[in-house]
This record gives sequence, structure tokens and C-alpha cells, in this order.
Amino acid sequence: MPISPDPDSVLVNAERTERFIVDVFTKLGLSEANAKDAAEVLIMADIYGVESHGAPRLPNYVARLKSELIKSNPDIRVVHELPSTALIDGDQGLGMVVGRRAMEIAIKKALNTGAGFVSVKNSTHYGIAGFYARMALEHDMIGFSMTNVGSGGDTPPTGGKTGFFGTNPIAVAAPTKTPPAFVMDFATSVVAFGKLQIAMRRNQEIPLGWVMDSENNHTTDPAARAGGGYILPIGGLKDTGGHKGYGLMLLVDILTGVLSGAAVGATASKLSEGGVQGERARPAGAAQNTGHFFGALRIDGFRPIDEFKEEMDEMFRVIRSSEKLPGWERIYIHGEDQWEAEKDRRANGIPLDRPTYESLEQISVELEIPLDVKE
Repeated sequence: MPISPDPDSVLVNAERTERFIVDVFTKLGLSEANAKDAAEVLIMADIYGVESHGAPRLPNYVARLKSELIKSNPDIRVVHELPSTALIDGDQGLGMVVGRRAMEIAIKKALNTGAGFVSVKNSTHYGIAGFYARMALEHDMIGFSMTNVGSGGDTPPTGGKTGFFGTNPIAVAAPTKTPPAFVMDFATSVVAFGKLQIAMRRNQEIPLGWVMDSENNHTTDPAARAGGGYILPIGGLKDTGGHKGYGLMLLVDILTGVLSGAAVGATASKLSEGGVQGERARPAGAAQNTGHFFGALRIDGFRPIDEFKEEMDEMFRVIRSSEKLPGWERIYIHGEDQWEAEKDRRANGIPLDRPTYESLEQISVELEIPLDVKE
């Protein structure tokens, strides 16, 4: 990631930080089981080195739970299903809890039928997409996960000016014989919004090509998005393949929103509001109605699992041993960097930038929960 580490970062213990998050969620009304499920999704983001989706997100979840924009005890239910598919209503619950229930159902259906697919409506932000795709790995399945941002979003379609799309991430996980597993997890925009937040917290510039300002010019200012700008789709502008990223964004909205009945960014209200973007397009206090989509696929429905895993290993061996560009010491497979980060951070601690740690201190004071997480 081209954003520099925070030299004043605070090293925290993964287990104690997870316990603090559990205590925060239970204090705000979640059951112990749901609090543990949600906290694990958050702490795994930090353990994998996905700084944009871990502890820094906690203040937002706390604020929304306190204001009851997120329900602490939602009635998560299946509202329609067939043997291999289901539609789930998340009842505006915490996305990490809703997402785990939905992926569990997708896996169960795959065990019974060979493939399971679940679309979700009335949910909220669910953390890292890759967490749910990884859930399929322990069952020797290929896992899929994606989410939209409800009615928010500020990225316009290629050639347009009105913002309709969020970062709309896609994740796919597939098992291997030799660790790490293949885990592809990325936004369909050039960069996740959380990375802009990191840059803003650290007063750092961002690379050209991430964000356009309100005048449709490339900018290195991460705050320009909030000033009427927008994050570009994968590929950037039309000449560099941005229409492909736009197509992926649209696909995610179809599977997570249109298929489930959740909110999508491309609504007629956006046109009448003159292209109002991002969170500004959602009335204050309005429910998010975020949509998700999950899938699980049994490998043994196609070929023996051992054969698949061995071929995965061989394919990755060939890729890693291929000729490298000058200055490149190694070629990574998706998920490899997170696997290495996990080994390091479980052993040595998680570095949280100073503003993130201070936000945890603030939550500790507000909710009267001790913060004993430093290594």
C-alpha cells in the first residue's frame, strides 16, 4: 500500500483488543455470541493487515448502535428459499453478524446440493469481504462474497457525472494443498474508501489515479472526495479500462441489491438531487438497507478435491517462479501477504495508528470499559 506507516503507531495485542471489542458490543446490547462473531471479523481485518476495515471502523459502529441506526438484536430471517438459494432479511443488524449467518446458510445449502447462494437485504456495513469467502475453505469449498453500500456511493458510471456506486468489493477464496489459500479480496473501485480515511488520519497525500476532485481533475488530496469528488473505478478512466471496473461495480449492485431488494445507488432521486453523492445522498438517520451476496461451491462436484488442490499448488509454483521485472524480488499470490501478516501480528502485535488508538480510548471512557490492549 502506498500510504506510509504511522511512525507513532501503538502496538496492541490481538486477543485483548478482540476482547475489548466484544465488551463494547455487549455493552451496546449485542448477545455475547453475536458480539464475538462481530469482533472476530473486525480483529481479523487488523491481523490480515487490512487496516481500513478493522479497529478504525469501531467508532462508526458504536455511533450507529447508540443511535439505533443498527439494531443490536435484529430478527435475521430467511424470507424466501429454494434448495440451493435463499433471500435473507438482516433487519438492519450489524453487518458482520448478518453476513456470517448468511454465509453459514450458503455453505449448508452447498453441502446439500453442491452449490449455495444467498442474497441479503436490510443489512449494514459488514467489514472485510474476504472473511466470509474464507469461511468456505474449512469445508473444502470455493467461497464468494460481495457487498454494496446501499443507497450511498459517489462513483459515477464511465462517461457520467452523477455518483451511483460505492466501492462494491468482491472476494473469492479457494483452498490449496499447501498454505496459504487463494484469497482474492478487493474493491471494484481503484481503492477502498477506508484507505482514504487512513491517509486523512495521517495527513498524507494519495497517488494520482485514486480520486477525482469536484472539477473532474486527478488529485493527491484524499479529502477531495468529500468535497464533491469521487473514487475512480478499477481501471480509472475510459482510456485505461475504467469501464471494466464500472461493469464490476454494476454487477455487485445487481447481485447484492436488485436481486435481494436492498437499496442501490442508481435511483431516480439521485437525478432529481442533481447528483448528490455518497452519504450526502442518504437522509440523516435513514436506514442503510445495504445488500450482500454470498456463495459456496463444492469442489468435489467437479473433480476430486485432492486433485484440485495439487493443481492449485502447481499453478502457483509456476507463477511464483516466473521471470520478474527489474526491482521485483517476488511475485505474490492473492492472500499470501495477509497470511504472512497474520503470522507476524499474532506473534508480535497489531500496529494501530495513533488516531485509531485514541478513538478506542475515547470509547473506553464513554462506555466505562477498561482498555488494556497494549503489548
